[in-house]
Amino acid sequence: MGTVCCCHVPVIRIEDYEYGAHVKSPDFHLAPIEALKSTLPYPHRHDFYHLMWVISGSGSHVIDSVRYDVRPNTLYFMTPGQVHDLDLSADTLGYSISFSSEFFAFRVKNRHSETEVPVYDFDQFGACVYLSGAQVRELTRVMEGIREEYHGEPVGYQDAIWAYLHVFLIKVARMCNAAATPEAGASRNVLLSRRFKSLLEKHFRSLTEAADYARLLNVTERALNEATRQALGGTASKLIRERVMLEAKRLLLHTEVNVAEIAMMLSFDDPAYFSRCFRKHTGRSPIDYRRSLDKLHI
Repeated sequence: MGTVCCCHVPVIRIEDYEYGAHVKSPDFHLAPIEALKSTLPYPHRHDFYHLMWVISGSGSHVIDSVRYDVRPNTLYFMTPGQVHDLDLSADTLGYSISFSSEFFAFRVKNRHSETEVPVYDFDQFGACVYLSGAQVRELTRVMEGIREEYHGEPVGYQDAIWAYLHVFLIKVARMCNAAATPEAGASRNVLLSRRFKSLLEKHFRSLTEAADYARLLNVTERALNEATRQALGGTASKLIRERVMLEAKRLLLHTEVNVAEIAMMLSFDDPAYFSRCFRKHTGRSPIDYRRSLDKLHI
C-alpha cells in the first residue's frame, strides 16, 4: 500500500468501524479478525488500545515502521497513536479487541489491587508476542470467557469483561516477564512516570524540555529523571527525544509531507537542525530513511 497523501494518517475510533451496528460501546469492542480485514483504511492510527490475536493465517504487520510476520498464535499490542499497516491472508482467523483507556480507568477508581493495571504495561509487552502451545491454552480459556460475556450480555457483563480482560493482560504480562511487584519507592516512580508519559503524549509537539514537564508535574527535574530512569530506563529528556523522533518516523513512512513541514510540525525552527537530530538518532537523513522504508509498504 502506498503512502497516504495527506499531513495526517487517519485516526480510527472504535465507533468508526464500518460495521457500526455491531459496536456495542465506544469503550470496548470484540470482533473476529476476518471481519476487520477489509473494513478499515490502512495505514491508520487508533485512539484506543488494540489487541490482535491471530489464531491461524499468514501475512505481514507493520507497527511504527517495524515489520512483523503474521503467523498462527501471535499476539499484537498497539497503544493509542501508533500507526500500523496490515496485510492478512484470506484464511486468517483470530480475535480483535479494542478498548479505551477509560474502560480501565473508570473501573479501577478507588480500587486497591496487588498488581498495577496491566494496560499501562503495553509498552513493556512489545508489539508482537509469539505464543507457545501451553500459553495458547491458558489464554484461550480467558478469551472464551470474554466472548461468552460479550455475545450473551448477561447481567453485569461489562464488569465481567473488564475482569476477564484484566486477567488476560496480567497473564500476558507474566509471560513477557513484565509483571513485577515494585517496592514502595519504585511505585511512586512508576506513578510519576505514567503521569509524565501521559503529558508527553499530549504535548510532545510543543514542549521539548524535561524542565517543562517537571513544572507541570510539580516536581524537580532531578526527581522526574530519577523516576523515568528507574521505571522506563531513560531520562525524561531521552524519552522526549525518542517520542519526537518516533513521530517523525511515522510521518516519513505514512505521509508525503516534506522534511521542512515535518520539522515545523514538531517545533523545530530550523529544518537543517531537525535533519541533524534525526540523523543522530537513526543514523540516516530523513530522506534516506523514507527511501529505505519503501519496502515496508504492503
